[in-house]
Amino acid sequence: MEYSQDTASQACGACKKQKRKCDKLLPECGRCLRASRTCDYADTPKPPATTADLEILQERLIELEHRLSGASEPDSLSATVSISSPSTLATESSAPSRGPNNFPSALFLDIDCYKWSHMQLPRPTTRIPMDILTILNQGNSILETSTLYFDTIHQWMPIISKKRLESGISLKDGGPEVALLFLTMKLNASPPPAGNKFDPIYSAAKSFMVTLEASGAVSLIYLQAMTLMAVYEYSHSIYPAAWMTVGACARFAELLGITPGKDSIKIISPVTTWTELEEKRRVWWAIYLLDRIISLGSRRRFCLPNPVDTDVLPADDDAWNSGDVAGVVLYPITTSFSTPVSPFSRLCQSAMLISRATICRGDSQAELAEHIAAVLSLTEDLNSFNSILAEEMKPSSLNGYIRLLAPRCLTWSTLFLLLDNYCCPEKISDEPGYTLTAGAKVQVELVAQVQATLVVRNISDQAHGITANLMDIISHMACSDQLGTLSPFLLDALYCAMITFQWIFRESGDEQAKARLADIEAYMGKLSERWMLAAEYIALGGIYRNVGRA
Repeated sequence: MEYSQDTASQACGACKKQKRKCDKLLPECGRCLRASRTCDYADTPKPPATTADLEILQERLIELEHRLSGASEPDSLSATVSISSPSTLATESSAPSRGPNNFPSALFLDIDCYKWSHMQLPRPTTRIPMDILTILNQGNSILETSTLYFDTIHQWMPIISKKRLESGISLKDGGPEVALLFLTMKLNASPPPAGNKFDPIYSAAKSFMVTLEASGAVSLIYLQAMTLMAVYEYSHSIYPAAWMTVGACARFAELLGITPGKDSIKIISPVTTWTELEEKRRVWWAIYLLDRIISLGSRRRFCLPNPVDTDVLPADDDAWNSGDVAGVVLYPITTSFSTPVSPFSRLCQSAMLISRATICRGDSQAELAEHIAAVLSLTEDLNSFNSILAEEMKPSSLNGYIRLLAPRCLTWSTLFLLLDNYCCPEKISDEPGYTLTAGAKVQVELVAQVQATLVVRNISDQAHGITANLMDIISHMACSDQLGTLSPFLLDALYCAMITFQWIFRESGDEQAKARLADIEAYMGKLSERWMLAAEYIALGGIYRNVGRA
């Protein structure tokens, strides 16, 4: 049914409230005009999409694919193009079908049957919902979002090949997964709604992701979108969704066969370029990284196993971004920290240190002296890595400095995780770091206590120094959108520094500690405008403060 431009689709707000018949005339209905009252159709649902509306949206999304592949002229996204063949991106105005999919269940029920019969993975038949198309086709939304995404989020989470995306290779036969990928890119690149309101884009993306999963979507693009969803949920403290999504990413990586190791079954097409192979490697490392980071505060077990010594770190970020194969050098994960590698590789090295600290912290079977020796040895490695990162940050450009902040802060997070139990002079818990008796600490414990307290105070002071630099950087940013270049991976370490300064102030009344606590809280408050996780950490800090006053 087509609606006249002179009438609204439903009654105005006043007539609906009074349950009176409304003639729906625009701009004012007859009753409101006679009563000299405001006639408001703002709360009235828009008319349903017509066939013409769907065709226009479809054409605009197809044009986007052509533009990204360099196949179309650089005219406005709002223009329509002539379509001579059916698109792989279907649309619909109603809810997508939830019926059974054609995914070969033998892949899980009988792997031998799957391999012997040479079964193939079908393309998902899911249509792109109308609300998703509407979000993606707002003005030049996708192109602007892509630019902002690569200028901000990509700087610290480089898992989508800009080179392949611009050439259109990643989008070929991408189907509805392409729409989901752009939606999660938009989700991460955009600041949260004002007033901590629930983001409708997140709700739409989450629903679409579930629909695609039910339809049997299996592709690297889908996994990239899922990984970006996990990044968003972690960055905005959406639990337990963040925890569950990271676990799902780990399972999906295993399904695709991109987990390091020769025993993985490869069910997607083999790679044809090094750039594509590196893209898969980076997606796996991103999931590994998220799996470690999301367990820092909960201390829960990891989903992904550690890489083996023969596995390699991500290649140089700039070489990968530009497709410069000649400039590629792959380093094994056992590479010395003193060997210069790119910021994303540094981030992966910091994640491996989190694994080491978690194992060391939970090793309660070793003899006390042996256990503490292992803790102090790992502390030394972490301090060395921290010093190397500090030296690399000094001569870096502003962009290089910001990109190295995340691995350095995660190194501090690891030190906090490792040493927290050893700082207190009293044995108040039956955990590694405390003896099992009620007596005084023995000499090795006293040594560990002194060392741990010095290190924790030192890295808290370093964290304070970093926040002072960051406040200056933020003040010179051209627009608030650029806050996205500051990774949410900084926040755990800053929160730990906040709690440390609270502890020091409560114990000794140290006014310097109180002032530094206030400085970090101010920075966290600024960053909460971009990542709601920062606001959650501030709230948790308030709980500690109130408990200390009780």
